[in-house]
Amino acid sequence: MRRWILFAVCSAFLLVTCLSLIPHDASAQGRPALPAFAGAKEGAVCIGCHSRMNNAMVHDWRASRMGQKGVNCFDCHRAEKGDPDAFEHNGFLISVIVSPKDCGRCHQKQVDEQKGSHHAKGGQILASIDNYLGEVVGGPPAVAVGCMQCHGSQVKVLPGGKFDPATWPNSGIGRINPDGTWGSCTACHTRHRFSVEQARRPDACGKCHLGPDHPQMEVYKESKHGILYEAFRDKLNMDRPAWVVGKDYTTAPTCSTCHLSATPTQGATHDVGERISWTLRPAISTKLNMVIYEDLWKEDLPEGAALPKKGEDVKAKDGKT
Repeated sequence: MRRWILFAVCSAFLLVTCLSLIPHDASAQGRPALPAFAGAKEGAVCIGCHSRMNNAMVHDWRASRMGQKGVNCFDCHRAEKGDPDAFEHNGFLISVIVSPKDCGRCHQKQVDEQKGSHHAKGGQILASIDNYLGEVVGGPPAVAVGCMQCHGSQVKVLPGGKFDPATWPNSGIGRINPDGTWGSCTACHTRHRFSVEQARRPDACGKCHLGPDHPQMEVYKESKHGILYEAFRDKLNMDRPAWVVGKDYTTAPTCSTCHLSATPTQGATHDVGERISWTLRPAISTKLNMVIYEDLWKEDLPEGAALPKKGEDVKAKDGKT
């Protein structure tokens, strides 16, 4: 495990202020900036073929904000020599997987916020006892559709460039990608519409946050918040760019309202746990303190734990500093 240097420690209420002090990660360095490749001429070839073969997909892309801004297929799917999942397709070097590293070429702030979040770590369940028991009791097919579709798989590239069918297709929130990044933006912003409106609706979260082991969707639907949402869902202006509660909409909070979206006093975030200050996992809830490291990795320390100071070297789980 690499060395982690503490950069900030704060509760959820102070985290927004602290984040402004953290420098951006360099995960997209070496990739061209948006003005250098947006609207790549190669994209016209992609659109020409896929309009005949996958017209519905192209229609969704044209209707998306990316399509309207001129960001095309090749802008996102272009690959570099040496990329582990790169392959030649009709004379172009591309990758099927668009990872957070690729999205970070345009959306670096959002990728920085997502990095180290609970969502990004979703795929780490693959090394857990829960996952092992699932494989033993349910078998690999049950794990693929019951665990990995939400938590994410570790995508493996086979000789010849094909993906291991046991790990792909997959759009799990914590997918471990061949380029080493964690996460899948399309878990919430489904391709090829990439809609912010869809991501703001409770149904997007309810795909995974439901069932006896994590019944958040059932709890929400039976709450006053969920009842109000069903009654006024068509009056929430969910397609507004900023979508600030109390300004662009009122009445019915969604999951996104509390966990991700902008409020009058704070901006939007792509770290779903940033505003959580209490954990509901134990029988009696306890306070959390979020620790942010220099490389933007984050972890929650329980109430009563010794909190390191800013700039202090800390021990990693493997005992290294």
